[in-house]
Amino acid sequence: MGISNKFSKLDYDIDGLVVKVDDLALQARLGNTSNSPRWAIAYKFSSVKATTKVNDIIIQVGRTGALTPVAKVEPVTVGGVVVSNATLHNEEEITRKDIRIGDFVTIQRAGDVIPQVVSIDLSKRDKSSKKFIFPTKCPCGSDTIKEINANTKKIDAVRRCLDRDNKCQFIAKEKLKHFVSKDAFNIEGLGKKVIDQFWDLKLITNPTDIFNLDYKKIENLEGWGETSVKNLKTAINKSSKILLDKFIYSLGIRHIGQENAKLLGNFFKSITKLTVLFNFYKRENLLKNIAELDGIGSAQLNSLKEFFKNKINNEIVFSLIKHLKIENSKALNKNGKLSGKTVMFTGGFEKISRSEAKSLVEESGGKILGSISSKLNMLVTGNSKPIKSKITKAKEVGVEIISEKDWYKLLNI
Repeated sequence: MGISNKFSKLDYDIDGLVVKVDDLALQARLGNTSNSPRWAIAYKFSSVKATTKVNDIIIQVGRTGALTPVAKVEPVTVGGVVVSNATLHNEEEITRKDIRIGDFVTIQRAGDVIPQVVSIDLSKRDKSSKKFIFPTKCPCGSDTIKEINANTKKIDAVRRCLDRDNKCQFIAKEKLKHFVSKDAFNIEGLGKKVIDQFWDLKLITNPTDIFNLDYKKIENLEGWGETSVKNLKTAINKSSKILLDKFIYSLGIRHIGQENAKLLGNFFKSITKLTVLFNFYKRENLLKNIAELDGIGSAQLNSLKEFFKNKINNEIVFSLIKHLKIENSKALNKNGKLSGKTVMFTGGFEKISRSEAKSLVEESGGKILGSISSKLNMLVTGNSKPIKSKITKAKEVGVEIISEKDWYKLLNI
C-alpha cells in the first residue's frame, strides 16, 4: 500500500511528501537554486474528492466588477474541511460543463484550498432541470460586458459590471476589503468578516468611514469588548501613516498592482502631484509622461484615466488625504553604486532570492526593468538556468552582461 493510501490513517493531515537526498556531502555538491534545494523534491498527492448536490448557483462580484458564479452545495467534508461553496470560475466554464441547479457533482479542493467542481453525474440529473442562464446584469442592476483583451484581441471569459456611476454596492464592499488588506493599509482586526459586519450595520460604507468609526457603538456589538475595540482603534491610528505607493495600491485601481504602484509612487513623489490627475486640463499631459515609464502599458494608463476622471473617486481620495499622513515615496539613492542604472535579472541566484536581489538594486539607486531594450544598462545572469534568448538579445542591443559572481563583487555582498 502506497503512502497516499496510508496518510488518511495518520493523526494529522498531510497533502504530500518531500523526498530528500540523505547525505549531507551530496546535498552540498548539489547546491540550491534561488527558490529551492536541488537535493529535495516535493510530491503532491492527488486532491481528495467528494460527491454532493448543487442547491443553487449564485453570482459574486469582485472589486474589479468581475462576476464569478459560485455553486451552493450540500455541505460535504473534503480533505478534513466542510465545504458548502464551490467556485464555477466563469460563464464559459458553466457552459462547457453544463452545470445545473440540482446536479450531483464531484468536487475537490484545488491545491487543497479552493473548492471547485470537477465533474457532473449525468445519470442522476433530473430530466426537468434547465440550463443555467448566466445573467447579463450585475446583481446591483447595472449592465455587464465581456471586454476584448488588448493584447490577444480575444473576448475575455470574465463578465464584468460596468458600474458607470459607482453605485454597485458589491464592488464598493470588495474595494474596502482590498483597502484594509495586508499589502495595503494592513489594519489588524479589520478583516473581511469584520468589513461585512460593519458594512451591514452601515458603520463603514467608504474608506474614509474607517477613520471616523464610532467606537462606542462597536463596543455594544456581540463579539466586541473594550479590549478588542481598543486594539482596533490602535491599529487604525497606526495605519493612518502610510507611504504613497501603498496608498496608490490601496485605492484598488484595476491593473495597478504593487509593482505598478511603486513605479507611480516614485514618479509622483508626493500626494500633491498625484492629485493633479484629477485636473481635467493637466491629466492628459501627465498621462503621456506616465506612459514613458517601463512597466506601465495601455491597460494601466486607461485604468488611471478612468479612475481619476471619476467625481466620486475624487471625493474619496481628497477626503482620505485629510485624515491620513501620506509620506512621500522613498527617494532613490543618488549616490548608490547603481544610481541611474537599469538592471534586469535572468536565471536563479545561489545566495539570495530574486526579490532580495531587486531590493538591493533599488537600495543602491538602480531601477528594475522587465524587458530587454536599449534602455537597459545591465543584465545579470544567475548561475541557475539563465534564459539564452535574453542573453542573445542583450548582446544584440549592446547591454552589459555580468555574471552572478561579478554582481556580488559589484555590490560587495
